[in-house]
Amino acid sequence: MERLMQARERFEERPSRAPAPADLPEKYPVREYVGAMAAELAQMARFNGDEPLARLLDAAAALSQQPPIPLFADEPTPGDRPS
Repeated sequence: MERLMQARERFEERPSRAPAPADLPEKYPVREYVGAMAAELAQMARFNGDEPLARLLDAAAALSQQPPIPLFADEPTPGDRPS
């Protein structure tokens, strides 16, 4: 349990965990954009011979096509921004 808490603390410290800017439209297609970008980055990694990175980016692109789920049980579903 302690390792899980430490992992969560490290995850929450990342700069990418900052809240979204308030001026984004309500239905901004973030998952679609991230998926498309991940697919393009996977192609670039594969072109450069980095197959492990390409596979990870392919997984991110595939995940973006799935319904959003919270990473931790006490978090809101991704995409549910506070009003």
